[in-house]
Amino acid sequence: MKNKIAEILPNHTLLQSSSKDIYIVDYKNFNKGKICLLEHEPPDIKTVYLKNENEIAVLFDGFAENALPIEKGKYNSQCECVIFPEVCNNNDWVLFVETKYSDNFENAFRQENNYPHCMVNQILETVKFFRSKGILENERRTTAIVSFPNLIEEFNSTFFPVKIDNKDVSAEDILAEHNILIRATNAVQIKSAKRLKF
Repeated sequence: MKNKIAEILPNHTLLQSSSKDIYIVDYKNFNKGKICLLEHEPPDIKTVYLKNENEIAVLFDGFAENALPIEKGKYNSQCECVIFPEVCNNNDWVLFVETKYSDNFENAFRQENNYPHCMVNQILETVKFFRSKGILENERRTTAIVSFPNLIEEFNSTFFPVKIDNKDVSAEDILAEHNILIRATNAVQIKSAKRLKF
């Protein structure tokens, strides 16, 4: 997968980490910064946390603005990043991450903001792009996190269903139709190159 990213998306930079603690941060709305992988918890912003006790080597592609070109001047919708084991065998996990930095639960789920739908759609569109370009095999199951790093309260049970094409869609529907396992959470545990635990 890393070779395909290098070939098809040559402007992307893959970072490697085998840290026991991995923090994914989106600094865009905070200080107009980037999507970052950090190995120490930042004091200034909340994160998506990947617990990596077994020190599995992973690669991280944090997407800059307009990171997925379709044609000149036209870009695919995208999530924040993709992470995958460095060995990247065909049956290893691949994790896509989308975040929204809502300050409170009410704002995160306010109907007019439509965050859950937008977040799921950005995951679906990113995975579709990766599959259409041959970076990710069509039949390969992928995993995704939709995250509200600022929320302390549990939000997984209220995230789904989301409206897609005027239909209520569950996480199970997305798994069945798109082969993407989506979890609404701010943390995941990397157990091995084959297994993530929520």
